[in-house]
Amino acid sequence: MNRNLFFWALTSVLLCLLVWNCTNYSTTASVQAPPTLISITNNGNSNFTIKVRAQNPEFIFQGYRLYQAATESLAQNPNDTNLGTDCLLAQAAIVQPIEYLFEVDPSTNPNTAGVSCRIFATLTPGSYISMRTLGLAVNLANSTSSYRVSLPSNTLIVP
Repeated sequence: MNRNLFFWALTSVLLCLLVWNCTNYSTTASVQAPPTLISITNNGNSNFTIKVRAQNPEFIFQGYRLYQAATESLAQNPNDTNLGTDCLLAQAAIVQPIEYLFEVDPSTNPNTAGVSCRIFATLTPGSYISMRTLGLAVNLANSTSSYRVSLPSNTLIVP
């Protein structure tokens, strides 16, 4: 979790409430748009490249979470949405519509040129993958934060 972003969001809300006496705010969590998976390529040695299209201009955007399962349904609707593998892109304040390249590799090698993020995971050929967008959820009552996930993307079969 990016602590600087959490404290910035918390400070902004508190300033709005205390200093400017804002009364028009929502307690409903923002819904992030799910990404669209375009393709997956096997690069050899348990290394895969996933091409993704996404648009998440909200400041609470954090990154993406990858899910893998034996069936399409389980990849899109896992029993626990916290059990995926994250790719955090919090350094980008505003993410405009863009095509991302994600590298999925269990090794600690540096990113290949042009890759937006490396996901440290092992994919199994024949399994299904899906992704969800991660958004920052801040609870002002107890000063905690967590990730809120979007609806699932489409699925692809790992080659």
